[in-house]
Amino acid sequence: MTALVYIVLCVIWGSTWMAIKLGLADAPPLWAASIRFALAVTILTAIVKVKGLAYPKGVRDLFWVGHPGLFMYCASYAMVYFAERHINSAMTAVLFASFPVFVAVLSAYRLKTEQIHGAVWLGLVLSFAGVVLISYDSLQTSGELFLGSVLALGASFASAWGLIQHKKYAATVNIVVAANVQMFMGGILLVLGALLFENWSNFAVTSQSVGSIIYLAVFGTVVAFLGYYWLLTHTKAVTVSLIAFITPLVAILIGVVFGDETLSTLTLVGAAAILAGVAMVVRK
Repeated sequence: MTALVYIVLCVIWGSTWMAIKLGLADAPPLWAASIRFALAVTILTAIVKVKGLAYPKGVRDLFWVGHPGLFMYCASYAMVYFAERHINSAMTAVLFASFPVFVAVLSAYRLKTEQIHGAVWLGLVLSFAGVVLISYDSLQTSGELFLGSVLALGASFASAWGLIQHKKYAATVNIVVAANVQMFMGGILLVLGALLFENWSNFAVTSQSVGSIIYLAVFGTVVAFLGYYWLLTHTKAVTVSLIAFITPLVAILIGVVFGDETLSTLTLVGAAAILAGVAMVVRK
């Protein structure tokens, strides 16, 4: 079952990077992300009611269950959507592959039961070297590419921090309830950001923008994150982050075949270093 969940999540999340890119052609980033999570929250709320599940009682309990969503859904996805305005979907996916590296480092400091040792540190250094190569290449090419690279790395770190917070404070909560509360809390801030900083009139209702949001909400959010939470209850946080090793490969394949995307030689070398480092991290 664990292997099956891994495969499904890798395929879904590997395709979401291109779906985001396609949707951004007709929709502002924050509005696209906001509507995606609003739809996902609606679906999850219906599931909670049908199953008769209970939400945490009291504002304090709701906050501790929901606050990881401020990082995993609000901060992380806001930066991912903005990153893809500056760099292609394949490059965003590759840089986000640094996620297990951040998880490993944060686990060592935040989760006492998940220390890292030995060869893992070499993997961390190798992945960091790959990030440096890609960042250097993007900076030499243009400031736009460098900004996109920084945003993608920031999204990776925010998602890793949210995972650690969930593992520490909400791992025992029903996965549907946890996902619902966290997406709601993160989604509220996305909506506020869209209202304050973006013009709704810039959202073009097309088959591409609507189709992107529906696919990302149903498969890329509800299905994928429920599987993701399920894995968190059955294995270590660093092991869960194995998904980030495979999804960039899927994203690159989709980007090249369907999006005519290309990556420079230096970026490909950096990507290989990141993925090799991630492989060393997750082996432990």
